[in-house]
Amino acid sequence: MFDNKTLHFDGNELIRFQKTCDISNTFTYEFWVKAEEEQILDPESNVGADGLHGRKYVVGPDFYPVGAAGCGISVGTNGISVYEHCVNHLPARLVFPHDFSDWQHVAVVSDNKKLQLYINGHWIKEEGAVCKVDQLFPSLGLGGHFYGMFKGDVREFRLWSSARTGDEINAYLFSSLNGEEKDLYFYRDPDRGISVNYGIKRDLAVSVIIPSHNRYPLNHFSLLSLDRQHFPPQQMEVVFVDDASSDSTASVYEIVNPGYSLICVQLKSNRGRSVVRNLGARIAVGRTFIFVDAEMICDPEFIRAHINHHLKGERNVVSGAMRSRRIYTVADPNYSSDQITNMKESYSGHPIAAPLIDRFIQGDRTPVQLLPFEMMFDPAHLQRWSFGNSYFENILSDYGNRFKHFEYSWINMITNNVSLTKRFFEEVGGFDGHFEGFGWEDWEFGYRAAKKGAIFIHNDAVINFHQEHPIQPENILQSRRNYLKFCEKYPGEIEIQLLVLTMMPDYITLPEINEYLTGLGRIRAIYPKRFKAFNHYVDTALNLLLHRLWDMEEISLPVAAIDISEEEQIAIQADLFAIWELDSFPKLLELHERLSRYCINYNV
Repeated sequence: MFDNKTLHFDGNELIRFQKTCDISNTFTYEFWVKAEEEQILDPESNVGADGLHGRKYVVGPDFYPVGAAGCGISVGTNGISVYEHCVNHLPARLVFPHDFSDWQHVAVVSDNKKLQLYINGHWIKEEGAVCKVDQLFPSLGLGGHFYGMFKGDVREFRLWSSARTGDEINAYLFSSLNGEEKDLYFYRDPDRGISVNYGIKRDLAVSVIIPSHNRYPLNHFSLLSLDRQHFPPQQMEVVFVDDASSDSTASVYEIVNPGYSLICVQLKSNRGRSVVRNLGARIAVGRTFIFVDAEMICDPEFIRAHINHHLKGERNVVSGAMRSRRIYTVADPNYSSDQITNMKESYSGHPIAAPLIDRFIQGDRTPVQLLPFEMMFDPAHLQRWSFGNSYFENILSDYGNRFKHFEYSWINMITNNVSLTKRFFEEVGGFDGHFEGFGWEDWEFGYRAAKKGAIFIHNDAVINFHQEHPIQPENILQSRRNYLKFCEKYPGEIEIQLLVLTMMPDYITLPEINEYLTGLGRIRAIYPKRFKAFNHYVDTALNLLLHRLWDMEEISLPVAAIDISEEEQIAIQADLFAIWELDSFPKLLELHERLSRYCINYNV
């Protein structure tokens, strides 16, 4: 996507910046383009539907009913074609063979529907066929269309509401815009935070970035909740990235009409949550980024509360996810039996949801929406009928909202609800695209952010509501693989290796692991030349556990066998006795006992 002001398309993504344009007949497209694939060059015509296959649409032509048409532009290494699209109508009205394998500037001018082409500031030609529709509308879907995807690079894309002259085109040929130029209708420069939509330059305080894969209709409800924010809609945008969903997610863009600016990115092939979030971030213009998962319903104060943390404090990373609430908004036939039981119990006595759930359970289990919108978006109602998650509660109770003395504060980077400035996100470097599937990509980002001085903050005012959905059985294995990638990326980092304990059969809390880490750090700093046998045992045992994670589908005790000679065992016991005598590191004795349960010494 955007990289140094360049939009890169690999033939996989379509970006819809505006659903419609309210200008017609007279307008001008301008952009720099470099294509990577040839396209079919049609004969010029004003009838027929030649543009259905083999085209490389930089601008996908929107569809209109009879009497109007949407304008589209297809560019290949061998030439450019300008189309118009309505019912049974997709002809190329202007075609010109040209080498676009290197950067070329293009201007397509529509002067009362009469098309003209400029390349590199030079007038090239007029249309070969006159327009036969009453209204010709510009389109703002970039990168492709159902009838063909573009592969290559585009930069400095702009749409004007006037027919630009040759002098006007050349005046800005090599210049970026400030967004205040006369007749400028659409323009974006994420690097400088400039966004012009519908001819209005917007000062965007926030970009909400939402990845989605097969989350319909939950993603629809989430977008609706963002339209109910107590925050100026003209100061916010939502970048919604559909990661090749096979459900009805594609329809969401058509059925929502929010007050905020909605940008929809549709991918043809699945790229994974790390890559998808990065795509959204590269398009986003807002000074603050808020990452939200597609199934999250946000309280009306959600965005305002996030933004307030970033008015000061460039390196704040803010989340309320540790106390997020959970709610069922849809009865889904793919729920597990435990989820169905939980859904029924959580809505016991509810005047609308309870009867619907009973009919769902007793009937054919057709999916059904459980709450009308007036209840679904009422904060008091959500609070009353949702339920909490206590997993992180001991962290907040022990270390507070700013995680004082908690070495794992970076796990507050939970991407179903987290914000940070655009500048800091880019400084950290975005999400690592090597993490595929479920889990750990957000914590790995948080770990890097911590190294760059991030201040992690939990705030109860930014709690949102997770809409329950069927749990994918492969999530556990995907999460484990991503954790092992995390360890491989940072070999020898003890704080990351200790997290392997969370994947063992017996329960352990993160505060307990934090105490192990703190104890190891203190004893190794105070006594760098002592306790070598104990330290070697800890490192060896942790590495064995990590190795076994690669091999075992289900973890059971004992997890691994460890080879410790009698001499080494004597040395370890001597170290343990000395640590016990210090009476300052009781958690290290507990750590040894725990590791001894997991790793059996087969020489004993």
